[in-house]
Amino acid sequence: MTRTQRSESTGPTPEIVAVFGQRAGVGATTTAVNLAMGLAAAGRSVLLLDLDPEGGASRAMGVAGRERGGTERVLRERAVTRDMIAATKIPQFYLAPADPELAALDTDPAEDEDSLTCLYQALATLPALSLDFDHVILDCPPSLDVLTGNALIAAHRILLPLAADAPALDTLPQLLKQVNELRAGRPQPLYGVSLLIGRRAATATSRNLSAQARHEHGRMALATEIPFDSRLTKTETPTQPLLMSALTREISQAYLSLAAEWLMLGERGDRPDGGWRPSARAERLEHHRARLTQGIENWRLDPLSKLYDPEQAMRHQDTEALGALFDAAAPRHRFSLDRRPGRATWLTLVLILLAGALSVWLQPWRIDEQRRLDLAARLIGSERQWEAGSQLLARADERAYRELLLAARLLETNRARLIECAGHATSSRPAECLVVLPSMEVDP
Repeated sequence: MTRTQRSESTGPTPEIVAVFGQRAGVGATTTAVNLAMGLAAAGRSVLLLDLDPEGGASRAMGVAGRERGGTERVLRERAVTRDMIAATKIPQFYLAPADPELAALDTDPAEDEDSLTCLYQALATLPALSLDFDHVILDCPPSLDVLTGNALIAAHRILLPLAADAPALDTLPQLLKQVNELRAGRPQPLYGVSLLIGRRAATATSRNLSAQARHEHGRMALATEIPFDSRLTKTETPTQPLLMSALTREISQAYLSLAAEWLMLGERGDRPDGGWRPSARAERLEHHRARLTQGIENWRLDPLSKLYDPEQAMRHQDTEALGALFDAAAPRHRFSLDRRPGRATWLTLVLILLAGALSVWLQPWRIDEQRRLDLAARLIGSERQWEAGSQLLARADERAYRELLLAARLLETNRARLIECAGHATSSRPAECLVVLPSMEVDP
């Protein structure tokens, strides 16, 4: 793992993100796990620290707290060592699991000011590890205690999942004030606080409250919105990341958009001031979404990944084999254009053809009969082209060539007689016409 993959970003390395819910049931742990997984799908190296004594993030990733040192040791020893980190089965995704002993550290933050900087000091030791991380995600418990205080002080960015209901909107200003007071005078730079709005129900009231939150807090609110999903109960934490178990669900696609939008927070836009034009921003988001989706699909083909799907991997191998066979059997192109005609070129060609057809259709009186005959002869082909075609026909089908040549000589020999007979013929009385048969002694 290297940090060169973040060359497009202007933010710190690693970027430390604290995910903090103002109360239980707003999806903070679900957000932390799926954001971390989405960033890993983009090729970033991610470390997820489970600071919640409940251990929801550790369960979701299938890592038990007692198997490794865990976050309790991180806080007590104020350092991060390799034995405190567990590798997940997702490439470039590591986890420091929660310990039951974390609850013993959960005290009033006002009691011990020095205890609030334990995590900040521990994360400062990350460069000494043999692993390089692009992002460190901190999953906080749903209360403003010592554990959450440590995360908020150590973070470069804070992500607040916000339930779109009246109590949450009423208490949000006070919560933001507490966060500002906690961060005042701290050495770690804070690059922003972001709100992730989630609808609590699929109702008009929930949509109105969501619009109200965006109006009151402006650019703090992310464009991504987490939809209501009836399959998730109020306090349930999924046993697997949604991006792993149900990628096609609406809520999973929303978390995919969240990861794509988060990647853009550290990127400079196409405007001189660093912002984004709406069209360019939408195009960039779609680029990241496609990249994340492809990353997750690649995990399904990797035997070392937790998402490995043997049937899908077999289908992928069959598709590649058939594609290789098709490419080998396909005829070679005699030539290729280095540059394809553009839209303007095609439009100009169509206009020229239309103008030519229109001029011929509107001015037929300018061409007399003899000129029309000459034009028809040119369209049919020159004498040289006729002779070449006759020779090719003689070689391909001698009998067809003899019949064609005989018919041409018959018409040429009896042209005058046929014209005279046609003049005497009427619709009610046909005219008899004697013709002379030409010699059939023809050489191809």
